[in-house]
Amino acid sequence: MLTLALIALPLLMSGAVFLLGAKVARSTAMATTLVMLGLTVFGAVQLSLGKTELLNFNQNWIGPLGLHYQFTLDGISIMLALLSAITAPLIVYSTISKTFKNPHIFYGLVLLMLGAMNGAFFAGDGLMFYIFYEVALIPIYFLILIWGRGEDKAKVTFKFFIYTIFGSLFMLISLLYVYQHTTPRSFSFDALYAAGTSLSALEQGWVFAGIFLAFAVKMPIFPFHTWQPSTYNAAPTAGTMLLAAIMLKMATFGLIRIALPMVPAGVAEYGDWAIVLSVIGIVYASMMAIVQKNFKLLIAYSSIAHVGLISAGILSGNAQGIQGGLFEMISHGILSVGLFFVYDIIESRMGHDRINEMGGIRAVNPTFAFLFFAIVMGSVALPFTSGFVGEFLLLLGLYQYSGTLALVGGLTVILGAVYMLRSFQAMMLGAENSATANFAPLTRHETILLAIVVILVVGLGIYSDPILQLSNNAIDSLLATTR
Repeated sequence: MLTLALIALPLLMSGAVFLLGAKVARSTAMATTLVMLGLTVFGAVQLSLGKTELLNFNQNWIGPLGLHYQFTLDGISIMLALLSAITAPLIVYSTISKTFKNPHIFYGLVLLMLGAMNGAFFAGDGLMFYIFYEVALIPIYFLILIWGRGEDKAKVTFKFFIYTIFGSLFMLISLLYVYQHTTPRSFSFDALYAAGTSLSALEQGWVFAGIFLAFAVKMPIFPFHTWQPSTYNAAPTAGTMLLAAIMLKMATFGLIRIALPMVPAGVAEYGDWAIVLSVIGIVYASMMAIVQKNFKLLIAYSSIAHVGLISAGILSGNAQGIQGGLFEMISHGILSVGLFFVYDIIESRMGHDRINEMGGIRAVNPTFAFLFFAIVMGSVALPFTSGFVGEFLLLLGLYQYSGTLALVGGLTVILGAVYMLRSFQAMMLGAENSATANFAPLTRHETILLAIVVILVVGLGIYSDPILQLSNNAIDSLLATTR
C-alpha cells in the first residue's frame, strides 16, 4: 500500500491544487513533496529491515489479458524513490521567490509529473511502466509550452514530444512481442522475464534494440540527443530540474528493470553497439560542453555525458556497473538541482548566463562562490563527494567489461573538470566588472537550498554504504536471472 500511496498522493494532490487555486498552490505542493519524502524514508527503513508487507500492491485491471495494477518497492526501485523524494521538495522550494502566471496549474502539473514518474519507478508490470512512462510527458510538455522561454519554445517542445513518443513506440512493440510468448498471457515483469529469456538470441537482440532505442531517446544517448539542449534551454528552471534530475532516470532505470533481466542474451550478444554509443556520447557531449558560451547549455551537455556513463556502466551487466548506475542517478539528480539553481541565481541577477561576460563574483559574494564550488567538486567526482562514488563504481563496472571502453569513458572525469572549472573560474574569479560589482547577496532561501545540496553531496560521498546496501540483494537477484 505504501507504493500505491506514493503514486496516488501526488496525483490526487495535483487535482486538489488545480481546484483550490493560486493562493495555496505552492504551500500544498511543498507539503505534498515533504510527505512523500517521509513516506519514502519509512519505506527504505522497512526494506532494510526486511519488512515488505506494505511495499507491494497487486490488483487485477483486465484479468483475461493479464493486466494488473502491480507496483513494488524493492532494492532497485527504492533508489529511484529516494531520488524523487529528495529532489522534489528542493525543486518546489527553488521556486519560492518566483511568480508564475496561474501557479495552481504550474504546481499541479509538477505534482502530476511526480506521480507519473513514481508510477514508472514502482511498476511491476510492463504495460504499467509504459503507461506511466508516457503520461509523464504530458505535464512537462505544458510546463515548457506555457512557462518556458524563447520565441521558438513551441517548436522545441513539439520536437521533444514527438521524439520521445516515437521512440517509446519501439519499447511498446518489444513488450508486445515478448507478451505474445508469455504463458498464461501476462504483462507482469516475472512473466515477461521468463518469456524473454526463452527467445532465441536473435529475437532477444531485436527486442533489446527496440527497448534501447526508446530509452536512448529519453536519456538521451548520442546520436538521439538533439532534442535535449534546446529543450533544457527553453524550459523554466524548475522544469529543467525535473527533466534532468528525475525524468531521464526513467530510461536508465528501464535498462535495469526491463532490458537486462528480460533479454540477457540479446544484451550480451548485441549490447556492444549500445555501450559504444554511450561512450561516444560521453566524449562528444563533454567536448560540446567545453565550447559552450552559456552556462545552462553547458550543464545540459554535461548531463548527456554523465548519463552516457550511467548507460555504459549498467549495460556492462555486472554488480559494480549496476550499483554505480543507481547511485549515480541519485547523485546526478541532486547535483543537477544544485547546478540549475546556480544558473537561476546568476540569470536572475545578471539577466543572462553568458560565461565570458561575468567574473569576480566571488569578491562580492563569497558565500555563493563557496557553495557553487562545492557543487562543482561533486560534479567533477572529487573523492568524498557523491559524484566520486557513483563514477568510480561505473568505471569499475565498465572496466570489467572492456578496459579500452573504460579508458575512453573515464575521459568524462578529465573533460568534466575542464569545462566545470573553466566556467567556475570565468564566472567567479578574477576582478569584478561593472555588471558583477553589484551582484546581490544570496537570499535566505537560496542559501538554505544550496547548503542542503552541498550537505547531501558531501554526506553521500562520505557515508554512502547505507544507500548502497539497500540495493545489494536486489542486484544479486537480478544478475542471477541473467546468467
